[in-house]
Amino acid sequence: MKTVNEPTYTAHITGQLKRFDDRNTGFSRGAVEGDKYTLMHDKSVLNIEKQATGKTILDHATWVAGRTVDYLVRRNLLGRVAVPVYNRKYKLKHPDAAAMTKTIKEKARWIGADMVGVAKLNPLWIYSHWGNHNVAYSRAAEAGDPIEIPSEYKTVIVMIHEMGYSAIQQSPGVEPETDIGYAKASWSASSLATFMAELGFRAIPAVNELGISIPMAVDAGLGEMGRNGQLITRDYGPRVRIGKVFTDLPLIPDSPIDIGVQKFCEKCALCAKYCPGRALMTGERTDRAWDASNSSGMLKWPVKAMKCFDFWVKNGTHCSICIRVCPWNKQNNVLHKMVRALAERNVLTNLVIHADQLLGYGKKVVEANNQQDSSVTIIDS
Repeated sequence: MKTVNEPTYTAHITGQLKRFDDRNTGFSRGAVEGDKYTLMHDKSVLNIEKQATGKTILDHATWVAGRTVDYLVRRNLLGRVAVPVYNRKYKLKHPDAAAMTKTIKEKARWIGADMVGVAKLNPLWIYSHWGNHNVAYSRAAEAGDPIEIPSEYKTVIVMIHEMGYSAIQQSPGVEPETDIGYAKASWSASSLATFMAELGFRAIPAVNELGISIPMAVDAGLGEMGRNGQLITRDYGPRVRIGKVFTDLPLIPDSPIDIGVQKFCEKCALCAKYCPGRALMTGERTDRAWDASNSSGMLKWPVKAMKCFDFWVKNGTHCSICIRVCPWNKQNNVLHKMVRALAERNVLTNLVIHADQLLGYGKKVVEANNQQDSSVTIIDS
């Protein structure tokens, strides 16, 4: 792994970048154009009656349980300035940026982050306006309200949470790691923000709220942007969820990294090949936006967000196939660390991709029956 002076995406900038409107994300458009989230959740309940493999009442209850903390924290803490619980009188007098950066990373890992990085806040990654989806879950604003992070918030702390390898293999069946991942991200961002508020500094915790997390994570040296539209990390591949905290606490930014993802993704398109919604691109990058859910000005593989969401509705649950089939999605053991060294250096890339398929990595795995009968009956009213 090598550090670089600029994030790897900068080499692909072709024009002026503009702040993105959260109302145009696939999630927000899905809330307005057909109420897709409601349709997906209705289908999830229908799957219970059918006892569809991987989508039984036990699977359904698991993902909802995993999301519980996320729902509560979003509604009360995310997208807002953290308020100190007890200390409203004192402020840390002489914060040393280097020492505080080390301390913040220690506290973030203690709270639950698997990786943590610091970046200078790039205003381009802040949404221009609140979108319907984040408003519905956070109630922190109204849809269409402008978003401005005050200039004194110089840095963003980005936290990474690993999602379990075996659970991801169950997708497109119910895969509860996404849900518990969001809960961990919400818990960690809000808890770290509280830590800084108790020190007398300002902090705003967020997960999906307020800005685009992936380029912030890239800026913070935590990975690179992949063909599948996901952050690809060195240790976990795209099998992660991201939380962030904006702050005025003096910190030292990390350097971005180059782990070989750009050249690897140019040769590999397994995510696009296996995407059931045909939402991912094969072929070369483009700086053309497919629709309102993409932005122009940078060569990338833009995701057709509404096609992705339409499959979620049909499936009755979210889909993680593009994560499951990615060759970077591996358990962090000795063998895969050795193969990763080849991938980082773009050595024998085609062979690595071919071997990944030949050995059956990325295939769907149905979780063993836990012996509990999943048949259901109607609840008496």
